[in-house]
Amino acid sequence: LFRSLKQSRSPFEIWTQNCRQLAMAPVVTAAKDIQTVIFLDVDGVLNVGIHDEGNAPLLLRDEDVRTAVRLAKRGYRGPEANCVAKLSALATQQIGQDEDDTFEKLMTKDGAEISEVLVQRLADLIKEGGDSCQVVLSSSWRRPHHRHRRMVLEKAVSRCLGSPFEFHALTSMAREEKRAGDRLETVGDYVVEFCDRKNRPDKVRFLMLEDFFITGLDGWQVGSKQMNSIADVERYIVARAASVRNAPKVSAKLCHCFDEITTPSGLTMQVGSGLTYERFMQARDFITGSVAALSDGGESGESTPPFPGSPVVAERKTKESGGFMQLLSAFVPPVSSMVRAF
Repeated sequence: LFRSLKQSRSPFEIWTQNCRQLAMAPVVTAAKDIQTVIFLDVDGVLNVGIHDEGNAPLLLRDEDVRTAVRLAKRGYRGPEANCVAKLSALATQQIGQDEDDTFEKLMTKDGAEISEVLVQRLADLIKEGGDSCQVVLSSSWRRPHHRHRRMVLEKAVSRCLGSPFEFHALTSMAREEKRAGDRLETVGDYVVEFCDRKNRPDKVRFLMLEDFFITGLDGWQVGSKQMNSIADVERYIVARAASVRNAPKVSAKLCHCFDEITTPSGLTMQVGSGLTYERFMQARDFITGSVAALSDGGESGESTPPFPGSPVVAERKTKESGGFMQLLSAFVPPVSSMVRAF
């Protein structure tokens, strides 16, 4: 009798039940009982910058790269020859790893201060984090005099997400940040404050997207702790969380957006090299819980979630076309460049 009644359901009833089943299907994002917190630096993460000794960093933007390439071909030896060499060399340098493109792909364009490619990658990470994902601005862009920049960035992320976006919080501005250790200590202070909240979750993933002012992990200190590796930074974040009484279960991942690059001609540069595809994939794997945990015995700093995540979505690779823009014959760092953001 049950079978006969079941088979006699109307098409509308069948359609309704199918809709309910789809609504109950798991969403392929981080598990709902796990809070993902992303600490976002901007310069060197959502754009690419070159360390220029004694000067502010050089932003890899289309106008300046176009000029540099033209001048380099002419054998320019003027006062900005060093800038010309660095910009022209980096634009044609292969990104490497899983990204079969040059750094030209990651340039900012049309006067923008952030790369469309890199902002889209950030938006994809936010989607992976699910509804509970929070993005905390730890960049110097959080400071009051960069308010307009922050609003432009929020609008750019909103476009990539297809929904309104605002930063959930800013790290403290009490500390003057001049060195890598200052930035990490400020982030650590936020971790402590977050873990000490009464309504905080039981499990938290802290993802840090940072270039540390175009600084390598070469032994700089935070208090008495030396930072010689990605794992050292991740352990520091976990330790700061553990200092809180009844702290949640925490894992940490640093995507260190820094490279020291030597070109075929022998030119060596320290570069805030952006959220490259390889780093994006590491961050995504961390958020979705598809890798081993540092706090459960991991050592390499590859990624550190101590709890399982949801299934990983199918990889989506896209090829964004490059191309230089119109000539702009000026190398004095403009107000709209990365120079003012540090």
